[in-house]
Amino acid sequence: MKEIEKIKFVCGLILLSFAILGGLIFYLEGFRILNEMLDVTKQSRVWQDGYGEGSGASNASIFLGLCGIAGAYLLASVKPTK
Repeated sequence: MKEIEKIKFVCGLILLSFAILGGLIFYLEGFRILNEMLDVTKQSRVWQDGYGEGSGASNASIFLGLCGIAGAYLLASVKPTK
């Protein structure tokens, strides 16, 4: 494999791992499993109340989705050579 192909492969795996780990965390948080595994009682006020009068929608899902798409695109464009 050429050096650029190795770089694309590693970067694709890193971006895809962000999306997979983020999706797993969202899944565990949705069923309140994460609260039993981690101590979340000592959070700052920003995390408990949000910013201002109410917290808006999180942009994390957009970020993780774009990371997944970019990672899949990079992995699909890797050309293995013998």
